Amino acid sequence: MRNWIDETAKDLAFYLPGNGVPPGIPAERSVKNMLRLIAYDIAEPKRLRQVAKACEDYGVRIEKSVFECDLSENDYAELWGQLLNLIDESEDSLIAYRVCKSCIRETQSAGVIERPCKRLYYLF
Repeated sequence: MRNWIDETAKDLAFYLPGNGVPPGIPAERSVKNMLRLIAYDIAEPKRLRQVAKACEDYGVRIEKSVFECDLSENDYAELWGQLLNLIDESEDSLIAYRVCKSCIRETQSAGVIERPCKRLYYLF
């Protein structure tokens, strides 16, 4: 029981105010499910906003049209279905890459990279 409490406390500490965004060192990236990289090019601004909003609900933006999503298979299927319903296949493009845990350790980056993350704040 104690181990579960310790692990939960570490997970929740990530959401405490004042904790900075972790630096983007891909080799040290912790993935709980399966990492997906989703990229898109959407021709119409309304659809573009809808696609971006759907991706924001499931992952974090790492570039203007690229998201990192750490998702279970069910969540990924749900997101992909939403995206397919939003795009116009004659004008838009959408691609998702599945990145395995061993491949994440081999990822290279250069420059100042910070992976934004969703923060949860409680107001009292």
